[in-house]
Amino acid sequence: MIDRYADKVITEIWSLENKVAMWLKVELAVIMARAEIGRIPMAIYHRIKTTLEATEVDIARWLEIEDIIHHDLNAFVAERKEKLPENLKRYLHDGITSYDTEEPAFVLNLAASCVFVLVVIKKLEWELIRLAKKYCFTPMNARTHGQEAEMQSFGARCLTWLVELRLAQSQLMESMKNLKQSRLSGAIGKYGAVDPTLEDTALKILGLEPFYGATQIAPRGLYLPTAQALCQVVQAVNKIAHDIRLSARSGKPLMQEPFGKKQTGSSAMPQKKNTISTEKIEGLDRLARGYLKAIEENLMTWEERAIEQSSCERVAWPDLFHVTVHSVETLTKVLKGLKVYPDNMLWEILNSRGCYAAGQAKDWLKENGSVVGIDEDSAYRIVQLAAFNVHEPSSWAKELRENPRQQFELLPVSISWENEYCSIQEHIAKGELRYSDELAPTMEQVEVWNKALKKLFADASRRNKWNELFEPSHLLRNEAFLFRNTIGWEPGDEIE
Repeated sequence: MIDRYADKVITEIWSLENKVAMWLKVELAVIMARAEIGRIPMAIYHRIKTTLEATEVDIARWLEIEDIIHHDLNAFVAERKEKLPENLKRYLHDGITSYDTEEPAFVLNLAASCVFVLVVIKKLEWELIRLAKKYCFTPMNARTHGQEAEMQSFGARCLTWLVELRLAQSQLMESMKNLKQSRLSGAIGKYGAVDPTLEDTALKILGLEPFYGATQIAPRGLYLPTAQALCQVVQAVNKIAHDIRLSARSGKPLMQEPFGKKQTGSSAMPQKKNTISTEKIEGLDRLARGYLKAIEENLMTWEERAIEQSSCERVAWPDLFHVTVHSVETLTKVLKGLKVYPDNMLWEILNSRGCYAAGQAKDWLKENGSVVGIDEDSAYRIVQLAAFNVHEPSSWAKELRENPRQQFELLPVSISWENEYCSIQEHIAKGELRYSDELAPTMEQVEVWNKALKKLFADASRRNKWNELFEPSHLLRNEAFLFRNTIGWEPGDEIE
């Protein structure tokens, strides 16, 4: 992985120095296992362990030998044997094949990397919880299909982000159960020079258990769920990044990434605050899915094994961990400095002209309108027509739409902002529906509805109930349930 996206901890786990350290750990576990089951004196194990741990692996020498023999594990064994007395050399790598050493070391590296990813995810989780609590009383319009839908709090949106992240986190933790298994069963996995007792004992020393039925390598499907879970983590992060990017578009942005005092947005356009961090996450998501695809291809191996899977895994696995960690940490930084604009969220609600409560209004009319002849279909059509009415363009805007200019010229000096603050709340209650050639109801039908609505809302108690439908305290009254059942906290409770 290039330095720009590399994580220090992941780099150390997958470094050459740690690779040979893990190989040595496995080799010593095999020798210790032979001693524990009485096949060699325990003193031999201690002498080998003391000798080899007293001298670090000479990386340059190891690579020099590999350049000659073209086998990195055998080169490692050769380098280690150079440090042992002649009478002890035969005990190192005795009767086992290269992947008897590499497989357990590989699994331990996967597990260590996953543990670190979970630590990084926890920090992102804390930021999402912090935002959810902070903005639990900040209303905003939700969107479905890119269109304004019902009202929610920004805190509740943060909860939806949180639960997606937690789903990915739980999948990763579940996949790690497979990383407790490995194999140490000889050249083709059938216990030729290694027996099940030795395998079981050596793996237990390493904190692992045998996977029975492997060939020279464990089935790569054993590790695939971990790659899939890591990819799911990145995609959960990218979903949040996407939402932030959509909310940061020019005009009246709802939120924006942190922007440094000396930061530049565009080299050509000084006014811009480009969403560079969340855009980067999109690119990292593409990389993650690419690495996952490569790891999926490793499911197919020739017979008992060839080595095409090895070259792929040397690159794909470390890089997938780098991409995952960098994605999570990038979003964590974005959320720590996220600029949230409750005023623009409120402006968007007002500009929706009451449509944020259209569903509630439709249901109320369906329930209460029968006394004046408003049936279920009419309730829907009345609210639909009202929404079209309050969003009709003003006369100057309509004229401009119908007659686009053929040369540049100024808008009229005096502009009439008709219907600018008209809401379906008042429009329906006053019985002021207008015919629209964009919808099916006739002028006669609209007039019938207006008479029925005026009669319905002549009752002050009904009018009061109607008005309550448009209040945030009514619309968001059940969000406390979501907070309580996702983070064990309710709006109004103390924020740590």
